Amino acid sequence: MAVKKVEMKEPNRFMEFTRKMALAYVGAFGVAGDELGKLFETFVTRGERMQQDARKMARQSNKDVRQFAHEVQKEQKTAMARANKTVKKAVKRVEHAIA
Repeated sequence: MAVKKVEMKEPNRFMEFTRKMALAYVGAFGVAGDELGKLFETFVTRGERMQQDARKMARQSNKDVRQFAHEVQKEQKTAMARANKTVKKAVKRVEHAIA
């Protein structure tokens, strides 16, 4: 009779192991789903932050470009005024030289 008890324990161990393997398999999908959900939320959060940073950089770049253009225009006006003065002086010299 002792042999029968040993034989009964082996199938029970195998069944328990099989049950645990099936539960582990199902649990793995559950954990993977949870982790993928967390990872997805992390990606979304990071994407939102990057979008905000990119917009901020674009606004700053736009502001910098406008400021640079304004400075160039100012310098251009100054250079034109100096050039006009120089031309007027040259014309006066030529007029005085001719007269």
